[in-house]
Amino acid sequence: MRAKSLIGTLLLGAGLIWQTAAASGLQLVSPPTPMPAFKSANLGGSSTSDADLRNKVTIIRFWASW
Repeated sequence: MRAKSLIGTLLLGAGLIWQTAAASGLQLVSPPTPMPAFKSANLGGSSTSDADLRNKVTIIRFWASW
């Protein structure tokens, strides 16, 4: 009984948020796009490409040193 009430409340809340976002003109986030092809040298001198990282969780960190 308690679980049904919680699920009902969550669904009602999600519906209200959805309607509010639609009424205010907010746009939903578009689905992710595939990463562009690339090839890069690593610190060891060997190269890495996007094909080497396919189907792996990857964090690419960019920084500047100026």
